[in-house]
Amino acid sequence: MDMSLKDSIRQIKKRENITQDEFFRRLGYSYSSLMETASAKAQVAFQLAFGNGPTVSRKKDKEFEKLLPWVRKFPIRALQKMGHIPANVKGADLVCSVFKFMQVGSIAGFENYYGTTLQSANPQTYAAWIRLGELQSRRSNAEFTPDREAIISCLKFLRTNAFHHYQGIRRIAQEALLDCGIEVIEIEPFLTAPIPTCAFYWRGSRPVVQFPTTKMDDSKFLEALFHAVAHVLYHPLRTSCLLLGNQAQVPALNSATAKNAREIEAHRFAQDMLLSEAEECELICCGRFNETRCIQHFSGLFHVRPGILVERLQQQGKISRRTLLNDFKIAV
Repeated sequence: MDMSLKDSIRQIKKRENITQDEFFRRLGYSYSSLMETASAKAQVAFQLAFGNGPTVSRKKDKEFEKLLPWVRKFPIRALQKMGHIPANVKGADLVCSVFKFMQVGSIAGFENYYGTTLQSANPQTYAAWIRLGELQSRRSNAEFTPDREAIISCLKFLRTNAFHHYQGIRRIAQEALLDCGIEVIEIEPFLTAPIPTCAFYWRGSRPVVQFPTTKMDDSKFLEALFHAVAHVLYHPLRTSCLLLGNQAQVPALNSATAKNAREIEAHRFAQDMLLSEAEECELICCGRFNETRCIQHFSGLFHVRPGILVERLQQQGKISRRTLLNDFKIAV
């Protein structure tokens, strides 16, 4: 590989504030593959993802057009309305435009970098949603070192019942966690897939937690937020996650994969932070947890938002999902 290509890599890493590992994961090729001047496919992937390097030959059009069925699963029209993809592009030009927006050089690069979306039936839509967040989140040149004590203190404060109905817990969470080096952003979801609950990823050296702009219960919001923050505290290898709803948040306990083990650990952390095992036992043992006054009593005793207590009782099957106690849950 000539020096001009090496310079291009350095410039892109600096411009996008990405690590070398992220660069090659997005590319879908290894460092050695790109270094070999004979690796034309790797160099084309470089051009597709980052718009630098050798010009993509029009002879590749037929090869690109084979990718159209896969590319059309992205929310093309919505991205065109936003100006991320040129209007009226077709065929190979559409493929190139989508790859450039997603900043991936191949389907392998997509699967490497946005692998957390592959658990869903709509990986392209969710990956595009995450990509919008990447473009909006702030870049940080400073290396991130989590202050565990400060982060835990912040999470304990967020779970309390200190907020009134009119106070924005999302805004408070954004401000408090940003002070700890963690960015919390909101991105409008696409209509081509069910609304996601939350995503977590790294933007350069900054951890980012991404929520849809749509409303959700305070208990659901906090559980997803705490789950994401657990990855910051326990998984230094810059893991990512995508939560799609209660049915998909926790992998099977007998799953032996490292990824599922991390998700189970993050789930347990979120559950324990929201309501400890001792608090949960005390709540259930009272025997009258389906009464309004019981929720009010323990909310004050534990200094925890009442919606969290209702959600935990529902998760444990102690009260119905259609109970009047849902009034305690606040849309945030």
